[in-house]
Amino acid sequence: MEFFTVFYIEYAIMGREIKTYITLPSSEACQIFIRDNEDMDKYMFADGDVNMWCLDTGVMSESIRPKLRPEGEQWETSS
Repeated sequence: MEFFTVFYIEYAIMGREIKTYITLPSSEACQIFIRDNEDMDKYMFADGDVNMWCLDTGVMSESIRPKLRPEGEQWETSS
């Protein structure tokens, strides 16, 4: 099962604190997003550090679906 994950970022520009988030479909997508944007402070003109986190929402984005069987197909049973 996959859960929506929030990419949370906080930084400051000219003394003003900015906090925002982006909803992503999975924890893996969030980790990739962070790795791809590690140098974000350089092109955002941040006053200092840019802090980034992945926060699990607990809301399912994808689940395992049961396999549909054609009509008349019997279930396998073990004896």
